[in-house]
Amino acid sequence: MRILSHMLLAGGLLAAASVLNPLVLSSDAQAYACKGTQYSAASTRRIKGIARASARKKWESSMKSQFGNQWSLWEIAAGKSVQCHKTGARHTCHALARPCQYVVK
Repeated sequence: MRILSHMLLAGGLLAAASVLNPLVLSSDAQAYACKGTQYSAASTRRIKGIARASARKKWESSMKSQFGNQWSLWEIAAGKSVQCHKTGARHTCHALARPCQYVVK
């Protein structure tokens, strides 16, 4: 009996998720407006993790100065990538993304 109740509960949760998922996805898809062009920023540091973080921060700063604060959030940018390479003892990372902003409807 207990196994059956767990199966029914799991089935109900899956059904609810399948109904709610399109609603969540459609609201997220309409929540952002993104630029059509990708922009990049680079940073070189001795530690790779710091170079990656610095490249993202420079990207945000560049987007803020070019387009305003509303376009400068790395977290909501589209097509994000950070590529790094090492030359000698230093890492150079390039952050590349299309800036997006929240759209309030």
